[in-house]
Amino acid sequence: MEHHLIRLSLATPQDVDDIVGLLQANEAINGGSLTGHFDRPAVMAAIDDMPVVIARVEQRLAGVLISSSIQAAERPQVIAEMLKTYRGDPTAYIYGPICIDRRERGLGIAEMLFARLKAELPGREGILFIRRDNVASLRVHRNKLGMMSRGDFDLNGAAYTVLSYRAAVVSGG
Repeated sequence: MEHHLIRLSLATPQDVDDIVGLLQANEAINGGSLTGHFDRPAVMAAIDDMPVVIARVEQRLAGVLISSSIQAAERPQVIAEMLKTYRGDPTAYIYGPICIDRRERGLGIAEMLFARLKAELPGREGILFIRRDNVASLRVHRNKLGMMSRGDFDLNGAAYTVLSYRAAVVSGG
């Protein structure tokens, strides 16, 4: 198994088409596990709003992790329900979605993206939801990424768990 260099960076407008392609390929409507629909305007707005971290293997987009402010304009019902369950503190933000290309899973890219996002947003709490039937994702977020369960909610016949984490503040010395 040859390993290629995984490069992390913050997304720019030049990355939007690749991000949209990866997210749409993994939406529930296409057999994936992502909730919601991501188009060019949504991804552009995310990049303008908060850090969007990407991983590339050679030129190919291998993964993306989007973060967004709670105040961001588009508020799907699932986000509103999540925030009713657990809102965090005034500096909290929304983590996700995170999506790894099928060909690049199992290489630790999710952990790399998460570490980079936390470094970009020190001291702040991230909040997310995961469908309870997405057992693999729940396991990664709880066990590998160390997130805490904050409660559950149901919406349109689907069951969700709300999780959160807080990025450490690294003090200079």
